[in-house]
Amino acid sequence: MLLKYPWILSASVIENYKQALLFFNRRKISSAFLGTAVKSWPHILGCSTTRMNSILVLFDDLGISKKMVVPVLTSSPQLLLRKANEFLQVVSFFEDMGFDKKAVGKIVCRSPEIFASDVENTLKKKIDFLIDFGISERHLPRIIKKYPELLLLDINRTLLPRMNYFLGKGLSKKDVCSMISRFSPLLGYSIEHVLKPKLDFLLQTMKKPLKAVVEYPRYFSYSLEGRIKPRFWIIKSRNIDCSLTDMLAKNNELFAEEYLGIET
Repeated sequence: MLLKYPWILSASVIENYKQALLFFNRRKISSAFLGTAVKSWPHILGCSTTRMNSILVLFDDLGISKKMVVPVLTSSPQLLLRKANEFLQVVSFFEDMGFDKKAVGKIVCRSPEIFASDVENTLKKKIDFLIDFGISERHLPRIIKKYPELLLLDINRTLLPRMNYFLGKGLSKKDVCSMISRFSPLLGYSIEHVLKPKLDFLLQTMKKPLKAVVEYPRYFSYSLEGRIKPRFWIIKSRNIDCSLTDMLAKNNELFAEEYLGIET
């Protein structure tokens, strides 16, 4: 903490800390939050309550409930250090994509770190990358709404390797774009621990064509050991041929009723 913010030892910080405690108490936010926040962002101790209040006012404007304020700030306490206009730039970025205030508020609650990001150097760069790869601009709002964390993923270390993995397996760019448009969380899955073992099982054991994952990319969201394998072996033992959607999308009760003859 001292390395990050040596002014922590100054008398003015001690006084500011007292003001911060009063500020959060009035907002009915536990003092324990402030202690947690300053461990990772000690600069908060030198931040004026006026600036912090301006951010909380913007939270109110986006419809973020009081019970969600603490989880949001605990996840990304650096938001308290943002200037109001910097935060609003990110809000405008989403509004320009077609999101209303309520939708933007939901993104804040789900992935608050996005709102501590630079619009030009981080957020727009990801959007430009997706468009250059071949993603349709009209699909972007759906992609971001489904998986806003995508905007925080590194292009060269995360996004591109996953895209190239599917291209290397024989899918076209059009196929990969279709998969991302249908199920954008795909870009956050580990290649070694998620994508590869599930695709290997699909191709080698299930004997399904590669195009099956283009039609149903959500396949990668299901547990290999907990859902994919058990259901496949049940269906195989009954010599039933069905799509990935029919095999995986149904809940346990409907699956049992249809393929095991067990009514709810």
